[in-house]
Amino acid sequence: MRHGRYPFIVGFLIAPVSIYVTFVIAPYVQAFYLAMTNWRGVSANAKFIGLDNFERLLQDDVFWKAIRHHGILLLVLPLVAIAIALFFAFLLNVGGGSKGGMMTGVWGSKFYRIVFFFPRSSPS
Repeated sequence: MRHGRYPFIVGFLIAPVSIYVTFVIAPYVQAFYLAMTNWRGVSANAKFIGLDNFERLLQDDVFWKAIRHHGILLLVLPLVAIAIALFFAFLLNVGGGSKGGMMTGVWGSKFYRIVFFFPRSSPS
C-alpha cells in the first residue's frame, strides 16, 4: 500500500457517508426517540416514557398477527415468483424436448427470446 492512499479514499467517502447519515440514519434515530415518548403528534410537549410503548406493542395480538402476515409475504411471495420464473426459463430453454441431440424450448421460444432481449427505445 502506498502512503497517502487512505486520506484520498476517506476524502471521497466524506460526502456520501454524510448524506447517508443525514437522510437515513438520523431519521431512524429520531423515530426511535419519538417511539420512546408519549407524543401523539398534536401538542408540542412530549414526555419521555422509555420502552413502555415497545412493551405494550409486544403484548398486542394485532401486532403479532401483522408480523405473521408480513413474514408470510416476505417468504412466500419471493419463492413463488422465483418458482414461476424458473418454470418459464425451463420452458424457453429445454421444455420442448430434444431435436437432433440438442435440447430445445417450447414452440415459439426463439421469438420470445428475441422480443425479450430486443433493445427498446426510451420514451421521450
